[in-house]
Amino acid sequence: MDFSAYSLWIFDCDGVLLESNRMKQAGFAQVLRDYPAGVVADFLAFQKTAFGLSRFRTIDAFFDRFLGRPAGPGEKEALLEAFGAYCRSEYPRQPVTPGAEALLRALAARGAVAYVCSGSAEDELRTVLDGIGLAPHFRAIYGSPRPKAELVAHVLEREAGRHAPGQALFLGDAEADYRAAAENGIAFLQVSAFAADPEGMARLRAAEGFPAVARLDEVTWPDSGPAPDPVPDPATANDRSGRN
Repeated sequence: MDFSAYSLWIFDCDGVLLESNRMKQAGFAQVLRDYPAGVVADFLAFQKTAFGLSRFRTIDAFFDRFLGRPAGPGEKEALLEAFGAYCRSEYPRQPVTPGAEALLRALAARGAVAYVCSGSAEDELRTVLDGIGLAPHFRAIYGSPRPKAELVAHVLEREAGRHAPGQALFLGDAEADYRAAAENGIAFLQVSAFAADPEGMARLRAAEGFPAVARLDEVTWPDSGPAPDPVPDPATANDRSGRN
């Protein structure tokens, strides 16, 4: 795969930038511990295959598909708050994936632009990436509750005129990442080493034929030349707030 063709790079977070998928799985198990064990086990098996969906949609699925009843007054909100508290405690402890920081520095040196589009809660995600020093590498950091495909569409709209769709690449580890890229007509690269559902992604890759690397340190260029030059935008070139 010729990575020099891409000047707009969109990253998922869990399993791509951070080794945090197991942490998210443990968080759901923790906050659902008082529900019937068999129901929770079935839900956790589903959740393993549904990474990339926001926690809001995942908790909705717990009630609708597994408990088979609507949430009681305040019940869903309490679970989301408990899960958020768990993530705020554990997220900052998750390792950065091998090669992530080096790749982000290399992209900046080549004139490429990077974004995050994740199913994680947006404010929480920005706090974590800022705390571990990754936030300055991204023009903006986006997360739930907006669906991932909508986030990618927003990035493409924001960068229209500076990067063509053919210059955009989404790096993800889950089916939701692939679907978000496909829905927006951009290229997808699977990062496989830390995926929560490697078997499912292997089947999807066999069916759809997208490329994959195990880790971000496998992303290399065939030459030392710069990435395709984007059209400069003085209004946003120095924007690293992630708020737009």
